[in-house]
Amino acid sequence: MWTDEVFRPSLKAGHASLGRPNLETITKHGYQATMDFPTALYFEQILEEYPDCKFILTTRENDRVWYRSWATMTKSISTPANLGGIFLTGVQRYSIYLRWLFAVVNQDDAYITSSSPLIQQDPIKAIDSYNDHNRRVRELIPPNQLLEYSVEQEWQPLCDFLEIANCPTTPFPKTNSARSVQVQSIASTLVPLVVILFILFSAFAKAFEKLTGRTVLQWVSLQTTMLPVVWRKTLLGEKQYQEAYLKKKHDDLLLGP
Repeated sequence: MWTDEVFRPSLKAGHASLGRPNLETITKHGYQATMDFPTALYFEQILEEYPDCKFILTTRENDRVWYRSWATMTKSISTPANLGGIFLTGVQRYSIYLRWLFAVVNQDDAYITSSSPLIQQDPIKAIDSYNDHNRRVRELIPPNQLLEYSVEQEWQPLCDFLEIANCPTTPFPKTNSARSVQVQSIASTLVPLVVILFILFSAFAKAFEKLTGRTVLQWVSLQTTMLPVVWRKTLLGEKQYQEAYLKKKHDDLLLGP
């Protein structure tokens, strides 16, 4: 839905537009809740189509803290998405989504129109977007349908707002920290890279063996045994090496087997 109805049309037009996606594509599968981007940007449409819906606005200590988290996340996910998008269709769709999202948050269509993906965020425009979004949510959503929430508050405010009687007693999860996102990003970059390098090396090894009659390992082994000879030639010079070689052959003949 998102790629066909919002992201690709925006890229084609050269302008990041929210459009008006068909939200029934989500609800018809039985889903009763959604979170995070991109649906967080569609609170006005959601309220219009589902007027009894409840909204949770997650907040940070201040907008600078939010931006640090945003900048860390964008840098972490952009590189693997852009690299993976070259080879994998699914990752390519995610790369298109990031270009659209960055254009919306940074209020700059250059993220869409640029010939190569842009990663660096604009702190002034991004922070303005964050504050404008929060202000508009507070203005539009009825107070009895809105919970302003910080994850530091853990379970209880969520349970009260969503009318969950059996509130969890387990520790509140923390699996999306900046460090964990960075680790996931590095892993998602290295794994495809290792696979690609393995495929390329296998193709090279087969071609090398066909051309030389030796495997790469045999060639390396041969070069390793010849290395001392090359070093001696380099250190002694060609003439002295030949003299030393002939003298050794002569001595071997005198000594016999």
